[in-house]
Parts: sequence; structure tokens; C-alpha cells
Amino acid sequence: MVLGYLLYEAVDLGVNVVKITYNGARGVYYWWYDADYPEVEREKQAIVDMEILTKRITELEQTLKGKTD
Repeated sequence: MVLGYLLYEAVDLGVNVVKITYNGARGVYYWWYDADYPEVEREKQAIVDMEILTKRITELEQTLKGKTD
């Protein structure tokens, strides 16, 4: 029972060390090359796409209002 607990804790510690190392290396990479994370890039692109669609909808509404007047 104690051996299982020790193995569990060793594996848990190893996983956490790997995650911290990966996230740290990833952060340094994106910092060094002055780039955004891919998740941030997707969010920025989604915002740009929404702004374009909003503009197109506004133009369409103005066109439709102009035809009915």
C-alpha cells in the first residue's frame, strides 16, 4: 500500500515537472520570437471576422432600407 502511494506521488510529481517545463519552454519561445500563442491568434481572428460580418450586415440593412424607401 505504501509502495503504491509512493509510486503514485512519483508519477504525479514527474507529470507536473514535465508540464511546468513544457509551459515554460513554450512561453520563452513565444516571448523570444515576439509572437502570440495560437489560441490568442484564433481569438483575434474571430474578433476580426465578427467585425467584418457586422459591417456587412449593416451595409445590407442600409441597402434594404434604401430600396424600400
